[in-house]
Amino acid sequence: MFNFFAKKKVSSEDMAANLYLVFIRDAVKKPETDIDGNIIIDENEQRLLLLSHVCELLEARDLNKVKLQLLSIFVRDNRKIKDEGDLLVEMLVVVDSIKKIKDFFSQIPKESHEFVAKDWVFKRNLNPIQKIMILPWYVEHTKVATSTFESILKKVSVIDG
Repeated sequence: MFNFFAKKKVSSEDMAANLYLVFIRDAVKKPETDIDGNIIIDENEQRLLLLSHVCELLEARDLNKVKLQLLSIFVRDNRKIKDEGDLLVEMLVVVDSIKKIKDFFSQIPKESHEFVAKDWVFKRNLNPIQKIMILPWYVEHTKVATSTFESILKKVSVIDG
């Protein structure tokens, strides 16, 4: 009898490549703007926010090899690198950005006036309304990523994770 409930086995590299395509590269289409057309979050910032969330999902499941592969793919696709040394340096820069994002969103105050008073995680200075406009985008994308990721893990197992 066939085992229809067996999980498909994939390498950490394949898993990372597919996670990158689905959750990061193809999820970002254009900058998010306010009603006046001012960019409040550009494509690179969106990719970093999504990457940080996917990395958290991977860390929570101890899929560190997949996370490392994902970081490498992200850097190769989003940064200009000349050699392996550049790759490692850029990966460290991205890891630092992810840490800042994680710290920022893990400490969202309950009161909105405290949230808008916090310094924004990226260099762009946002006014309070623009900061609040980011939250629905972030919550929507992370909810979709989380539920899709959970669904994927029910069907796939990483063989060298």
